[in-house]
Amino acid sequence: MSPELKNLIELDRIAQEIARLTDEIAQLPKVVAAIEAKLARARAQVESATKALKDQESQKRKLESDIQDWQQKISKFRDQSLSVKTNEQYKALMHEIEFAQKQISDCEEQILIGMEGADSYHKALKDEAELKLETAEIEKEKEHARKVTAEDEAKLAELRKQQAELRSQIDDATLAHFERVSAKRKGAIAEAIDQKCAACNVMMRPQRFNELLAGQSLVNCESCGRILFHDPNRAAKESDRNRTGSYTIEKAWRYVADESGPGRFLAFVNAKHSCSMRIFDAATGQALDKVVKKKMTFKEAFRDELSAGVHLHIEQPNLDEECAVALPPEVLEELQLQAGIAPGASTRVSA
Repeated sequence: MSPELKNLIELDRIAQEIARLTDEIAQLPKVVAAIEAKLARARAQVESATKALKDQESQKRKLESDIQDWQQKISKFRDQSLSVKTNEQYKALMHEIEFAQKQISDCEEQILIGMEGADSYHKALKDEAELKLETAEIEKEKEHARKVTAEDEAKLAELRKQQAELRSQIDDATLAHFERVSAKRKGAIAEAIDQKCAACNVMMRPQRFNELLAGQSLVNCESCGRILFHDPNRAAKESDRNRTGSYTIEKAWRYVADESGPGRFLAFVNAKHSCSMRIFDAATGQALDKVVKKKMTFKEAFRDELSAGVHLHIEQPNLDEECAVALPPEVLEELQLQAGIAPGASTRVSA
């Protein structure tokens, strides 16, 4: 492998890591904002409940004072009833007493209603110690987010230095091609495996593949434009892996057409002492099912599915983290292009 190609491979790795760190740094302010909003909601809840309880207590004191005033009036009216001389005067005083008693009853009812409402405020109100504890935890989360941001920015600065140094060692024409591909694809470098571009799975012409093996000049994939490299140690690695019985890095993708729909993408993976087949909708990328087999390889467990499908090859995503719900958009697009089911696409794969 030529020094220039080694530089390009390293430059591609750095470019992808810079993109990842840049996205992470852009997301961290949103994380901090969400944490601060969480704390603000907790404080607002305490303040609202505290104010409501104070208002309720103030209203209760006023109602209790009104009850005392009405009770005093009733006592006064009863004293007056002992000295009245006419029946009309007596009836008028009794009417005033009844009215005062009704006012007292209304005040007592309002006090009970207020006490019932206060129960809900007490449930919503966190004591001061609990709020302080929650505030401390949230501040820790914010500090962690700031620390991650600082670390990412330091890594990013170092990577940009390495990127600039590598760029200075690559000629302008090659660098321009590298950047054009990087702008359109996830990665501008791909390995050639079994005379195919591992990124787009298009077969190389024998002459081009021989040029790549010779290592005298850079060779681009005639389909996706990626700069290709060949690893002469891969065959030895494959042999060692088969000999030791380790299946942890074996994988395969297939496209299976359906008469009634767009079809399905099948992802096969071997793990230690097991294998799995994941099924995705070929139109939406939605995860449909996962089948796991113990003590078998996928070639043994899913022989019919492998033989019935159209062979695809992509840069393997993390199936558990990135594809648990659906295929990432860039992965879905690449699979659809290879399967020939994307709008305006032509079939680029072979069974």
